Amino acid sequence: MPHVALAKMAKQYGPVMCLKMGTCDMVVASTPDAARAFLKTLDINFSNRPPNAGATHLAYDAQDMVFAHYGQRWKLLRKLSNLHMLGGKALDDWAQVRVIELGHMVQAMYESSKQGEPVAVPELLTFAMANMIGQVILSRRVFVTHGEESNEFKDTVVELMTSAGFFNIGDFIPSIAWLDLQGIERGMKKLHKRFDVLLAKMIEEHTASAHERKGKPDFLDIVVANQDNSDGERLNLTNIKALLLV
Repeated sequence: MPHVALAKMAKQYGPVMCLKMGTCDMVVASTPDAARAFLKTLDINFSNRPPNAGATHLAYDAQDMVFAHYGQRWKLLRKLSNLHMLGGKALDDWAQVRVIELGHMVQAMYESSKQGEPVAVPELLTFAMANMIGQVILSRRVFVTHGEESNEFKDTVVELMTSAGFFNIGDFIPSIAWLDLQGIERGMKKLHKRFDVLLAKMIEEHTASAHERKGKPDFLDIVVANQDNSDGERLNLTNIKALLLV
């Protein structure tokens, strides 16, 4: 197991180690004090993530909150996310959504058991989580409606999550990334085109129905309203699409 191997190495070489992953350097912090040094004391020095195929081809060239470089735009993205989606008050405001979606998941498990069908727990958990996030961001359950378009969105989201977890050798040996030996980047580019069309249509429909959510704006409503913020940082449509990948 990787974590066991790293723990054994830390006992021999100390709490901070530099490992070679392909041709890339990777620093491992194995104690709370070492982790605190990287994540708190020196956090700005280590705030940017190294480039990889997923961030480039799926996250709009690293423009989402996870992969965006530290700066004014990232600060704005974090501020909006914390205030309206991830912060304590936001979590309290959307508590009922979590309760309802967990209820839907348990009901689906019950219906399957009544019919003697196997229950794919990981799949149900994924759908429940996606629906919770969908309610908070878009005021809609993304994995509930029927029809070709809904199925396409569902399949695309699952494919996106799967593709983001692929081991891509080009990420660890950048000099041969252009060869795309595994065909992963080619697949990511095709997937991104499909997902971009779906996101654009979703944002357009959502903007047109904004009047229906007055008094209870969702995350996308807040982001659109803050495209031009007081600090002079502007969020364009691409930034908003990337942020929705959270």
